[in-house]
Amino acid sequence: MREEVKKSPHSLGRIVCRLVAAWCCVTAFRLVRNPAFASLAYGQDVNRNLLGAAIFLLFMLFSGLAQLLRRTDLQTDSWFLLGGATVCVGVWLGNAPTGENQYDVLFLLAVSLAYCLFVLYTLHENRALLDCIRIPRGLAVGIAVAAAGLSCAVIAGITCLRYKTFSSPNYDFGLFVNMFCNMKRTGLPLCTSERDGLLSHFAVHISPVWYLLYPVWCLFPTPETLQIGQAVVLMLGIVPVLLLCRRFGFSGKLTVGVSLLYAFYPLLATGCFYDIHENCFLTLFLLLTFYFFESRHPIPMFVSALLVLSVKEDAAIYLLFFALYMVLGRRRVKEGVWLAVLAGGYFALSAYLLKTYGLGMMVNRFDNLIYDKEDGLLGAVRTALVNPGYLLTQLFTTSKSSWEKITYFCQLFLPLGMLPFCTKKASRWLLVAPVLVNFLTYYQYQYNSGFQYHFGIAAFLFYALILNLTDLSSGWRRSLLSVAAACTLCFYLFSVTPVLGSYRARWENGKQVYAEMEEILDTIPADASVNCSTFLLAHIADREEIYELAYHGNKPDVDYVVIDARYSGWEKYRAAYQAHGYSVVSSGLIVVMKR
Repeated sequence: MREEVKKSPHSLGRIVCRLVAAWCCVTAFRLVRNPAFASLAYGQDVNRNLLGAAIFLLFMLFSGLAQLLRRTDLQTDSWFLLGGATVCVGVWLGNAPTGENQYDVLFLLAVSLAYCLFVLYTLHENRALLDCIRIPRGLAVGIAVAAAGLSCAVIAGITCLRYKTFSSPNYDFGLFVNMFCNMKRTGLPLCTSERDGLLSHFAVHISPVWYLLYPVWCLFPTPETLQIGQAVVLMLGIVPVLLLCRRFGFSGKLTVGVSLLYAFYPLLATGCFYDIHENCFLTLFLLLTFYFFESRHPIPMFVSALLVLSVKEDAAIYLLFFALYMVLGRRRVKEGVWLAVLAGGYFALSAYLLKTYGLGMMVNRFDNLIYDKEDGLLGAVRTALVNPGYLLTQLFTTSKSSWEKITYFCQLFLPLGMLPFCTKKASRWLLVAPVLVNFLTYYQYQYNSGFQYHFGIAAFLFYALILNLTDLSSGWRRSLLSVAAACTLCFYLFSVTPVLGSYRARWENGKQVYAEMEEILDTIPADASVNCSTFLLAHIADREEIYELAYHGNKPDVDYVVIDARYSGWEKYRAAYQAHGYSVVSSGLIVVMKR
């Protein structure tokens, strides 16, 4: 009887829900028409009688629908409530107030918290209906692939527009374009714009993984190929995610939930916004390593581990964390020891090669943990062992705002509903431990969501999430996944959609200008040596000699100088090269000078 009263459209709870739903929908309608909500004056001119009438009419409409559907499990009140709230959230986060970083994140957290409550309420009111829904495995796979495809299109769209609007600098996109152009000619990863002279990129980072994209570049030798390639590689991670879900016997609904979290995990998208980096391969190869480990296929596991190592010299650190988990958490001692030997040996070899033949490892990023600089990274390990208290002082300390790492923590874990932590098995916390790589440094890019340093971490977090879901009750599983989905939507709207809108607007408004800039650059002979501004370099990188203007300076040793006149300070370069006898052959947004 109590359940019948609760389901009745005339119960107090249902009436209140309809009133709030009507208010949310009216608010959403007004926000769509005028999204400038971040002002106290917003809406002060609204007629209160008209507002009340609109809410009342919607309330009566929702009441009528509730009465018609009273004998079903469909709680329309809650769905209207969630629909109105979703529109509000979309507009709020798409037009978030700008200012200090801490205010941005606090606004995002406030909206996310409110939205989570609406999602949980809707879930609770419709649990009987949701329990009846069954998603066949084939359909679940189809939804996952479609979601990954959509996310891939968004990432590729943003990064390609970034290139086409002359927003991608030499560091690091221009140098990779230059490297691939040289790879096509010579087969070697040579570059002139990275260190202001002809140098193998492997002298900076040992990344043979680039050769996996080499055939694609040979077929489609354009900078957009690299941007699209990054998005495709990243979203291919959906394959091991689906395989892990099948390995643990997840239902179709649960598989869809995990897949959607992966496809729209905000940091996978934002990590691409600074153009392509080899780090994008880490997520895919690490997840494949985890899958083959769980499937007890040691040979494919070690092959995947070798692919992880091929990404970058420091990728070995991720495998060392995983080897520790294999030994302590799963008692797979033999495999864990061999993986540790492989990773440790590769790391030592890479350190030797970079020190002897290259430019050395970039250990300066952890200078805050190294007392004696001669010790290298071993100095950081020593600090961690002998002075853990000091280590804790560095955990959330940054070079700028104290909010930077706290914000990054929220961005990492809230879109996953904190599920990587939801376990009684202490050993699984080893799968979260790789986040320390980004938290124990002053190098600000490593704890910034707009850069590539969390792709490896993301693989560990999703692996931990999947493992933890296997141990949770259905109720907790459903609630935490719902919270994760709500936070993922909020964080994605906040961090991805405005960027896409900004680049689209920039392209649409300046399409003709960018076409003219390309025409000017096309006049430079392909065999000419060039000294070039950073944002122009990727567009003319297909040549044997090209340097970045800011680093090459005013050396009169090139055939052409190409200066980006969109930014201040360009006149000094023109004056310097005119003094060297160079003449201006083209002026405007791009100044071209010839020796």
